Amino acid sequence: MLRFTIYRGLTMTDRGLTKGLAAVLLVTVASQIFYIAVVSGSENEMLRPLTWFTELFAFSISAILAHSLAARRPIEAALWSTIALAGVLNVIQVAMGLSMFAPAMEASESVPQLFAAILSGAFFFYFLAKLLLGGAALVLGLSALSAEGALVKGAGGLAALAGLAAIGLSLAAMVDSESWTFPAGAAGTAVTALLALVLLVRPQPEVTRAA
Repeated sequence: MLRFTIYRGLTMTDRGLTKGLAAVLLVTVASQIFYIAVVSGSENEMLRPLTWFTELFAFSISAILAHSLAARRPIEAALWSTIALAGVLNVIQVAMGLSMFAPAMEASESVPQLFAAILSGAFFFYFLAKLLLGGAALVLGLSALSAEGALVKGAGGLAALAGLAAIGLSLAAMVDSESWTFPAGAAGTAVTALLALVLLVRPQPEVTRAA
């Protein structure tokens, strides 16, 4: 009876899962802005790994929540699976930074191209994840345009436009990261924030089901 009660207490509604997903996406947006504005120019050696670990756990949670929504909403499974895959790819690229950047930099004298190769691989996963989030934002944004309410429609329109931009710029950065890293990164951060906004304001039924 106790185990059943604990399990019932841990179940979440679809709305709770969606809001949780939006919250962790906003955490990743805040961490990326913090990284650019503070960490990249700081001499504090602890800020970089702390920021990356924050992103690592946030992306992991986003993948779990999106997978849960895919299982609970079969009609929208492709949409939620896309967001989940983006979370997994972001986990990989952050993990590469945490585990591989330092050793590769130490070996740069004997293997000059090692760090560059690992960095390029991490950025490739990063931009692929943003491309997927752009696709999800485009789909959710277009669906929000048919909902009632100016806020929902406005958020949907912005998310759809940002999704298109993120798809195009992320694809360009995957082909030529040197030229497109900054605009693609900015578009990816913007589309993540707008995707989270649509998730928060998009109307949905309040239904509790077993996870």
